[in-house]
Amino acid sequence: MADDQRVYSEEEFALILRKAAELASRAESPAASAAGLTLTEMKAAAAQVGFDPALVERAARLLATRSTASPLERLAGGPLRHDHKIRLPGNLDEESAARLLSAVRITAGLAGRQDVGHSSSMGMTWHDGGETESLSITARPEEDGTAVSVALDRRGTLALVAVSSGIAMFFALLFSGSVLYAEAPALGVAGGIVGIGGALAAARAYWASSTRKVRERISAVVDTVGETLGRADAISARGKIGDGAEASEPDASVVGDAER
Repeated sequence: MADDQRVYSEEEFALILRKAAELASRAESPAASAAGLTLTEMKAAAAQVGFDPALVERAARLLATRSTASPLERLAGGPLRHDHKIRLPGNLDEESAARLLSAVRITAGLAGRQDVGHSSSMGMTWHDGGETESLSITARPEEDGTAVSVALDRRGTLALVAVSSGIAMFFALLFSGSVLYAEAPALGVAGGIVGIGGALAAARAYWASSTRKVRERISAVVDTVGETLGRADAISARGKIGDGAEASEPDASVVGDAER
């Protein structure tokens, strides 16, 4: 039984409200809870417990950028290729496509790299052709929003990591074979194993660390695309409202003629 006199922190209060909302949702619609929640339902639940629904939508976009990796890629510390396809609300016309291209260049472009991009009423494409990693972003309009594709190929980075770790293992074997093995064969074998294992561990640590940075970069790109399309949609809506207001205003000359 809960203590009526206990003082709860703000964080505990938010957790209690969240749990209460979950229990209420299960009690009211168990079938819908078993099937999952839509983004609209999650935003409504977040608003009930004091969270900003816009942050929930942003987190949902970032969740969509998480790539699936094979067991071998998970063992290596990350996938070789990141390929994400998401669908965002908002209409993409020629003006918003040009604005989106500028925003993507600022967010995703890296200093010293050559990028190629194009925007039109058909959509937007952008490609960052790096020597080791290649990032491509495509956005095209559809009936119910905008389809966005983000692809990043890391084969060049993998080749550099493989060459570096191979050189490290070669020198480890050379040292253990020519120096340690001559003094003590067992020590030489152990030194070779430790050297190879250390080189592989270092390569995996670097690959895992660079994979986290790549995911952060992709998340920033997706976040920028979503915010840019949202702003473009809001500007378009304000423009339509302004056009409607101007159309509803009576012509001054007509009013004057009627008064005369």
